[in-house]
Amino acid sequence: MSNRLATRIGLVPVEERASDTHDVVRFHEPAIGSLSRSKGSLFLLAQVTAGDRALERAATQALEAIERDYYYDLSVGTLGALAKALAAANRRLFHARRSLGIPRRGAVSVIAVVVRGRDAHVAKLGPAAAVIVRQGRMYELPPPPAVREQDPRHRERRVAATLGEALAIEPYTWQGELVSADRLALVSRNLAQVVGIEELKAALAGLRPAAAAEHLHQLFAIRGGRGSDGLLVIEIEEVPATATTRQLEPVRPAEPLAGLPDQSPVPLADALGAFFGRVAKAIDHAQAAIARGVLVLMSWILAFVPRRRVEYPRRVARTALREEGRRRRLGALAMVGVALLTAIGVTVASLPSARPTDAIPRLEVARAAIQQAEAAMARVEHRVDGQDLVARAPDRAKGLLNDAFLALQRAAAAGVSDQALEPLRARVEGRLDAVYRVVRLRDVATVVDLASGFDGVQPARMVTARDVTLWIVDDGRGRVIRVDPGRRTARTVYRAGERLDRGTAAAPWLIATAATDVVVIDRQRQAWRIDLVQQVPHRMVLAGVDAVSDRTSLLAALQHRPPLQIFNLYLVDGRDGSVRKWTPPAVIPVQFPQPPQSYLSARPDLSAADARDLIVDANLWLLQSRTMTRVNFGTPLPQAEYSLDPPPDGDVRPRLDYRLVDAASIGDRDLFFVYDAANGRILAFQRGDGAFVKQWLAPRTGPEAELLGSVHGLSVASVPDGPPVALLLAGSRIVRIVLE
Repeated sequence: MSNRLATRIGLVPVEERASDTHDVVRFHEPAIGSLSRSKGSLFLLAQVTAGDRALERAATQALEAIERDYYYDLSVGTLGALAKALAAANRRLFHARRSLGIPRRGAVSVIAVVVRGRDAHVAKLGPAAAVIVRQGRMYELPPPPAVREQDPRHRERRVAATLGEALAIEPYTWQGELVSADRLALVSRNLAQVVGIEELKAALAGLRPAAAAEHLHQLFAIRGGRGSDGLLVIEIEEVPATATTRQLEPVRPAEPLAGLPDQSPVPLADALGAFFGRVAKAIDHAQAAIARGVLVLMSWILAFVPRRRVEYPRRVARTALREEGRRRRLGALAMVGVALLTAIGVTVASLPSARPTDAIPRLEVARAAIQQAEAAMARVEHRVDGQDLVARAPDRAKGLLNDAFLALQRAAAAGVSDQALEPLRARVEGRLDAVYRVVRLRDVATVVDLASGFDGVQPARMVTARDVTLWIVDDGRGRVIRVDPGRRTARTVYRAGERLDRGTAAAPWLIATAATDVVVIDRQRQAWRIDLVQQVPHRMVLAGVDAVSDRTSLLAALQHRPPLQIFNLYLVDGRDGSVRKWTPPAVIPVQFPQPPQSYLSARPDLSAADARDLIVDANLWLLQSRTMTRVNFGTPLPQAEYSLDPPPDGDVRPRLDYRLVDAASIGDRDLFFVYDAANGRILAFQRGDGAFVKQWLAPRTGPEAELLGSVHGLSVASVPDGPPVALLLAGSRIVRIVLE
C-alpha cells in the first residue's frame, strides 16, 4: 500500500453562482515536493452572512492572509500553524472593520482543512463546517462537542460566532487519519440546511467532485435558496507506488547510410536538376524586366500626345431666377417672425397681473401668513424641561404644524418667493416629519443609468426575477432590457423586429416573471418565454390572448408546483375589469393550450379595470388609487373588511395617487410597500390588516430632491433584520435606496 494520497476537487465557477452570494472559496496545492510533504494542501471556505461587496473583499483578504501565514510558519506543527494563522487573520479583521467598511450585521465564518500525507487537520470559526463521507456514513468535522462539554466550566473552548468579533479567539480544531475513497466537503451552513443532509450525503457519496458540486448548487437554486452557497468538494484517492518495468536501450541505425542527405542513383542527375532550376529563375527575371521596360516606354509615348484644353463656363445659368427665389424665402421667413412676435406680445398682454389696488391686500395676506407660521413654530419649539411640544403633546403640536404649513402655502400664493420661505419651510417640514413618521432618504446610489448605455430609452415597466435580476420594458425602441444589480450590467435580451423561434418579435406590451422564466406578451398578441439562464426568447402557446383589451396593463405569474418550473398566469382586462387565469398542464417547457378561466366569483366594490398594480401569492391583491382590494381564492373582500389605512398626514397631503406596490418580509413582519405619485413618497402598510407603518420622502434639497417624482418600477427585498433595500426605476436610472 502506498503512503501517498492525492486529492481531486470540485467547485462551481463564480460566473454560475447567484449574484447575491458573497462566499469565498480558496485552495492551494503546492507544486514543490518539500513543501507538499511538510505543509500539505490547504483548502479554505469563508461563509459571508448579511454582507455586501465590502465584506466579500474583507473575507478574501482574510483567506489570503491565512494561506500566507500558514505556509510561512515553521515553528509549530501543522494544526498549530493553522490555528495561529486563523487567529492572526481574526486580529487583522478586528482592527480593520471600520477601514474596510464592514457592516455591523455582517458575519464571516471560516473553515480550513489541510491534507498532509494520510492525515487531515481542521480548524474552524463560526457556523461553516466540513463533512466527511466514509463507508456510506457522513460525519461533521470537527465533531460536535460531547455532552460533558456542555457544562459551563468547559465553555472557554467555544469560539466567537464570526471572524473579527473578538480580539482573542481560540479556533475549534481536529485532526485524524484519512483513507482512500474518503469524500470531504467544505460547505456553508445555509446551503446544507436548504439542500438537506440526505441529499448532501447522497451527492458526495455517489458523484465525482465536480458533478456533486454542480448537482448541489442546482438543487439549492431549485429549492429557492438565497444568500450563502459556498461549497468545495474533495475526493481522496491513493497514488500507486511506482516500479521499474523496462530498461531503456539505445537505438542504432540498421543501415550505414541512414541519416545522410537523399541523392539520386542516376549519375549527374542532381547537377542537371540544379542547372535547370537556375535557368528557370533567370527566365522569370528577364520577363519581369521586359514588362517594366514596355510600361516605361508607353508612358513616354503618351506624354507627347496632344490634349484638348478644358473649357470652364463663363456664365451661371438661371442666376436671376435663383436670386428671386432666395428673396422670396427670406421675405416669408421675415413675415413668420413678425407674426410670432405679435402672438407672443398678445399672449403676454393677456396674462393676468395684479392690479395696483390689489398689491397692498396681497402684501397684508403674505405678512399675516408668515406671522402666523412664526407664532405657531415658536409655540411648537418652546421647550419645557428640555422637551418641545412634539414630545410633550403630539396632538397639539400636529394642529399647530398643520396651521403653519397651510399659512406657508397662503404666503406662497400671495407672491412670496420660495427662496424667502425656505428657512421657515424647513423648520415646519422637519417637525411634520417627526410627527407623521416620515423618514427622508439618505442612502441613495445609482446602480445603472440606462440613458448612458441605450439610445432613445423610455422605461415603462419593471419586474424582478427569482435571481434578483431586473427586467425592464422599453417603449422607446421596443425592447426588453435585463439589469444585473450585483454586477451593475445591462443588456438587451428582446428587441422588436428580431426574427426569433417561430415568429418575429413585436413591441413588448406586458411582462411577468415566475420560477425560472420571464413571460413577455407583445403588441401582436404573441407570448414569449425567456429562460433566466439562457436568456433567449422562445415562442409560447397562450390560448385566448387575442381577446385581451388594448387597455390592459397588469399581468402576474405564480409558481404553483415547486420544484417543477410550472406557473399560472393572471391578467386584469382593462376594458371590462375581469381577471383571467391560465393554468398549464404538467409539461416542461410551460405552454398554455387551454383558454383562460374567470378568476373572480363576484364583482368587487372597486372595479378591477381601475387597478394600478397587481400582486399574486396565496391571495390576489389589486392596488387602487387610494386603497387595496384583497381577493381570497377568487372571492373579493368588501372594502369595509379589508382596506389600507389612509396616511396620518391627510391634512397636509390630502391627495393620494397609488401607482406601484411590492411585498416583502422584514423580520417577522409582512409589509406592503406602495409608491404614491401624488406626493412623491413610499408608504409601508401591514399586510394582514392594512395598518399604516411608516413613510419615506426624498431629500428636501440636493441632487436627489426629485428622486421620487417619477417612478416606474419598485422592488423591495426581504431581510431577516435591519432596514430593507429597495430598487427603483426612477426615470432612466436604476436607483438603490435604504428604507431606514
